[in-house]
Amino acid sequence: MMKTHLKLIRQERGSTLVVYMFVLAAMAAIAIASLQTITLNLESSHSHKKGRNAFYSAEVGLDLAVNDIISEFENLSVYTTSADDSSSDANGFISVADYRNYAVNYNITNPVERFLYQTVVGNTIIYHYAHTFDIQANSTSLKDSSRETVNEQIRVLETPLVQYYIFYGGSGNDADLEILPGPTMNSWGRIHSNSDIYIGAGSTFNLRNYDTDNNLSPHSIVAAGNIYLKRKNNGSPYANNKVYVKTSNTGTTFSPTQNIAATINSVNEDTEEIRFNNYLLINEEPYSVPSQTLFKRGAFYESRSGDPQRTTIDGITIVGTGGVGTGNIEVYVSRPNANTNVTALVAAMESSTGTSTGLADAITETTSAFRDCREERDVDTTNIDLNLLELWYEEYLADQGLSLAGDGILIYTSRSPDATYTNSDTNLQAIRLMKLDTTSAPQLSDETTVATDNPVYIQGDFNTIDTKGVAVISDALNILSNSFTGRTSCSSKTDATTTTLNAAFFGGNVPTPAGGGNYSGGLENYPRFQERWSGIDCNIRGSFINLWTSSQATERWGKSNVYNPPGRAWGWDVRFQDPDFWPPFIPSIFSVERVGFLE
Repeated sequence: MMKTHLKLIRQERGSTLVVYMFVLAAMAAIAIASLQTITLNLESSHSHKKGRNAFYSAEVGLDLAVNDIISEFENLSVYTTSADDSSSDANGFISVADYRNYAVNYNITNPVERFLYQTVVGNTIIYHYAHTFDIQANSTSLKDSSRETVNEQIRVLETPLVQYYIFYGGSGNDADLEILPGPTMNSWGRIHSNSDIYIGAGSTFNLRNYDTDNNLSPHSIVAAGNIYLKRKNNGSPYANNKVYVKTSNTGTTFSPTQNIAATINSVNEDTEEIRFNNYLLINEEPYSVPSQTLFKRGAFYESRSGDPQRTTIDGITIVGTGGVGTGNIEVYVSRPNANTNVTALVAAMESSTGTSTGLADAITETTSAFRDCREERDVDTTNIDLNLLELWYEEYLADQGLSLAGDGILIYTSRSPDATYTNSDTNLQAIRLMKLDTTSAPQLSDETTVATDNPVYIQGDFNTIDTKGVAVISDALNILSNSFTGRTSCSSKTDATTTTLNAAFFGGNVPTPAGGGNYSGGLENYPRFQERWSGIDCNIRGSFINLWTSSQATERWGKSNVYNPPGRAWGWDVRFQDPDFWPPFIPSIFSVERVGFLE
């Protein structure tokens, strides 16, 4: 019996051991499976991480490509394809050997020609040239074989600044826009500042949506910073019932309107923008603008005037050795060959050797032409009659069986010997656009851009007959009336007569210092005056584009006995809504739209 009982006990222990062994085996199997799952998850996670890193590196390739495109545009050259870049390989790829342990390369192609494109800014429609690019970016890990490819299409919007009535670029203090006129001033067109706007009026400042001929015009006030109803230089406030903005873009009566509040900032931004129906916006994005260096001797604009690299644009270069005297002017044209020296032909006003055009001199020089009482210096000038010059150029082309190229004329002119010239000598070196003969007229042959690194003086009516789209780009803009014959002393002023100009002006000013000090003179003195304009109108239709601080005409505004202000009948030239009216090589701003990823 005892044996049987012991046998049963042994059998039960054996069964228990078997069960226990099965349990251990099952647990071991589960543990092994869990370890395999964890390992698989770790491998998947690592693989995912590698893939994401590769993807992000490929995304960096897209950013590098966009930066290449934008930098080319900001240098005023139109980007084509990466294959045109000397650093690209045989397949048009540009490579970055090591970006965070990834080799990145990218290829840029331009699948379609540029086209006109519209976007809505606030409550207005603005035109752009749209340039489309396809980008392929690849990244390969330098540590393993992971690789990623991203394909994307982007659109670069090129916005010619002639679509603005007032545009203050730059950054920080130098970008502040001040509009503080004394007499009533009616204006129309888009206003933009890359920083703050200080606005006010001794009488009233009205921003409406129609010009003096009742042509409808877009209008807006946009600031990257805040808007203040006060002076920047000393904080003096202006009455809040003197500045009005029309809150509709229809109709040619000045209603309905809203008046500017004392301060518009982030505290009241939403309610104020609604109150102005989005015709007034603050805290918007600032823009990158072209550099003043593009207009120095030997830089982009002089290079393009000698060879525009566009078959539809004509180029003329007029350069001298500033401050040396007369007889130093050299003239070059871009057709029929780039940088053709025509100095002798222009001096004799001959269209070809021995063939007189019968035109009066188009270019002359004058030493100590007049006294600039703001700069407190005499001014040496290269005098250019654009009407006579362009008539001569047409005859020069005709003698060779050619005609104007069709998309405008780029003229670069300078009295600076080289790019380092500061124009700080006893006499100021400048360009004067004026009539040089009674047979001449304030008229041009085609859309025209005149660019210089020097100050410009425009004397008399400008571009008023058969008006063309014109841009004048300079260190500083000065306006002399039709009656100006010269000024030799600052002890008295000569009397101005009514003068009218139609052009977009690009240049600089001497800004109000940060924290206060000498007033810049504001928009109302962006064109500098030298005469007694009391009761006399200066009429301007065009644009006022301030992109930099003047580097040659640097004396401050506000000196005594310089001028008496004119009546300011100023507004945007609504013809700049038509791209056919745009002059060539206009300074522009650029933005990027990502159209989408490609298959």
